[in-house]
Amino acid sequence: MNNAIWLTWENQMRNKSMASAFGIPLHVIDYKGKRLIRYIVCMKRTLMILLYERPKVVFAQNPSIVLNYFLLLLRPIFRYSFISDAHFGGIEAYNGSRLFQMALDLNNRCADAVIVTNNDHALHVKRLGGKAFVCEDPLPDISRYAKPSHEEEKIVFFVCSYDIDEPYTVAFDAAKNLMSDGFGFYVSGNYRKADIHPEDYPHIHFIGYVSESEFYAYLYKSQVVLDLTTKENCLVCGAYEAMAAERPLVTSNSEVLKRYFHKGTVFTEHNVQSIARSIRYAYDHRQELRDYINEWKSQAIIDNNEKIRSIIHFLQQGG
Repeated sequence: MNNAIWLTWENQMRNKSMASAFGIPLHVIDYKGKRLIRYIVCMKRTLMILLYERPKVVFAQNPSIVLNYFLLLLRPIFRYSFISDAHFGGIEAYNGSRLFQMALDLNNRCADAVIVTNNDHALHVKRLGGKAFVCEDPLPDISRYAKPSHEEEKIVFFVCSYDIDEPYTVAFDAAKNLMSDGFGFYVSGNYRKADIHPEDYPHIHFIGYVSESEFYAYLYKSQVVLDLTTKENCLVCGAYEAMAAERPLVTSNSEVLKRYFHKGTVFTEHNVQSIARSIRYAYDHRQELRDYINEWKSQAIIDNNEKIRSIIHFLQQGG
């Protein structure tokens, strides 16, 4: 696309893969600091980018809702089309607040279009009077991190950010259940924010918040990837990364996950027995599941490219 930019106030893989798929520059403003200072700095840098680029189309991730409203405010001045790329938290209020939900709904009604990851969220936006496109994450290009793994190792990589929708304590108990079978359990994410003390879980390898290269090194080292959510309409990021690395995935038994990741995946309930059983099955059938992943990837890439083209066509027609 010509004369378009992608803006985000956090470093997240979907922004990279989506901007790349659209062929537009990505601007990541990832300032760490106290909330008020962070907003002021991010707004200033956003404004400077708009003044320099003078784009005709601006894509922006939601969250942040503050970034989205800032871009809506500036739209009449800069005269761009504004496209909100809404993650789960850009459609449904994560904290259940009615006021916050109203703010999300107003943003999604006022944007020129909203990109969502599933049909339920698209219907919600359309009911508000907004324009919605369904486009799941393009598979990230992480092949440069690929290294041969040792098939005899039973490594599970649990992709976790310790958010309220992740049943990580149940997964930790399942890991303890799997110790007797020789499974090693590696967990990503900042465990400190959940007040977790690693010494309380000697059967878990907490790798913490690591660099991108380290994260993908662990991903490729694993034989099974685990990523869980209690949110019904959430397509977890670790699922895309597992598919990209061709690693069998164990994830939550939700309808939206089952509809999209329908090959190479084992679905589990959120209890110790089901998680442990699913991981054992994924490991024992890993080669068969990898074959299914290859089939799934081929079609997913075709479908995703078509969805990207439909959004570009909409914008070329003037929205």
